[in-house]
Amino acid sequence: MEALLFKIILESQRSIAAKKNIKRNYRIPKTDHINVLTGIRRCGKTYTLYEQAKKIHPERVLFIDFEDERLVNLNNLENYDIILDSYKHLYPNRKPVLFFDEIQNLNNWHLYLKRLHVAGYKIYATGSNAFLLSKEIATFLKGRSLETNIYPFSFNEFLLLKSKSFTKKDFIINIPEILHYFDEYLIYGAFPEVIKSSENDKRSVMKNIYSLLFYKDLIVKFDKSEYLMRLVLSKISENITKEFSISSLARKIMPIHKTTIPTVTDYFNILPEPFLTSNVYQYRKSFVHREAKRKTYFTDNSFITLNQVDVNKGKLLENLVFNVLKRKHEDIYYYKTHNNLEVDFFVNPEHERKLIQVSFSLNDFETKQRELRALKKAMKELEINESYIFSYNEEDVIKDNGFIIYVVPVWKYLLTESDYTRK
Repeated sequence: MEALLFKIILESQRSIAAKKNIKRNYRIPKTDHINVLTGIRRCGKTYTLYEQAKKIHPERVLFIDFEDERLVNLNNLENYDIILDSYKHLYPNRKPVLFFDEIQNLNNWHLYLKRLHVAGYKIYATGSNAFLLSKEIATFLKGRSLETNIYPFSFNEFLLLKSKSFTKKDFIINIPEILHYFDEYLIYGAFPEVIKSSENDKRSVMKNIYSLLFYKDLIVKFDKSEYLMRLVLSKISENITKEFSISSLARKIMPIHKTTIPTVTDYFNILPEPFLTSNVYQYRKSFVHREAKRKTYFTDNSFITLNQVDVNKGKLLENLVFNVLKRKHEDIYYYKTHNNLEVDFFVNPEHERKLIQVSFSLNDFETKQRELRALKKAMKELEINESYIFSYNEEDVIKDNGFIIYVVPVWKYLLTESDYTRK
């Protein structure tokens, strides 16, 4: 095992030193605490580790990927001292900075990190299981760690990986090309492996990522029925952008597969753990009423594309907007007016109070009136003067009886540094 660790340490140092990374838009805190980076598999957490590792001398980098199959026997050891001992054998006069990728694969990882932190080591770690990491960070590493959630690539990071950039002049004269790239991002999602693959290979790469997450983080880890899990995910995909209850979800599945509401509830509640889905609840003061129904979004648009026969850009656009808002805001709800009109997102209700509607297009008169009616009613109830409609490629400012509604193309919002939701 020691000879293997020598090889892995040296391989990692050479590999990291040679890498040319896309700079990700994250600020990793400068702290003496343990930096824990969490997020869905293959979203680019390792990219972020590489960025940090390249800031120090290569010989001080001790980088271990705990998904490396060569290290499977580590969990059979009484302790993990062999990791540091192997580094010290190579560099007896240096103190390493520790980079541990997919740390959740190491048994009792929190105890190991705590011991290393007490010993004075600088530690960066990543993990892909929301429940395991968040629970144990809160319980065992309280006061010793800072958690940063890493997401799949933003649109700007997507373009960097494509070696493409646009200026504000392009917003006027080059919109078709912008929309070409935006469509790719909208439909195929934001995993770096998918972005880098050719048009013909994208779907197969998407399937590989989805299968890895599906089997390893859901079926195997929680010992669940593959068929029932696929049904649950398929029905959620059909319900993207729609409010639903778990009991209604179960009733849609029951004619196809013999199951119960408690079983479907169990399957549904597992999905956020590997960062696959997120739930948004209606803004209501009663916890019981708020939890009765929800809308569910996928962490990446590729999962919707894979689960649908026909691509629905309207649903993909709303799912994308949710993930953009999630990166910027802690509290996101959807809002229903007293007469049951719905606004897609109500952001930071205790502070900034932003209402956001998502509509692929407002060209249809009835669609436009429906979206405006819901927003104006919600604005009146909440005493908010400004709100937003995020569209595919329409821009406008609508003023009506003291209300101002900004219509913003999502691609433009993503490409500009100014945040429309912070006007």
